[in-house]
Amino acid sequence: MTVSLYELVKESKEKSQAMQELINLFEPKLKKTLSLTQYGNREDLAQELKCTLIQYIQRYNIDSVPGFWELQKQVENQRVN
Repeated sequence: MTVSLYELVKESKEKSQAMQELINLFEPKLKKTLSLTQYGNREDLAQELKCTLIQYIQRYNIDSVPGFWELQKQVENQRVN
């Protein structure tokens, strides 16, 4: 069964296995990006990027994501201002 990104982020607050799955999901993008850097710096940079990813996931407030109608109102308000 495939778990959504939203569900993984929500689970990762309590389960380290969900956090590992999130890191694994971003691993291909990480490797592709690291291929653009010098070989000697890749391992250190990979660790740093994974730490940053973990910090963002832990700080991300799932409950603060607006619903569709709230988002539409925000966009309309920005157009008026």
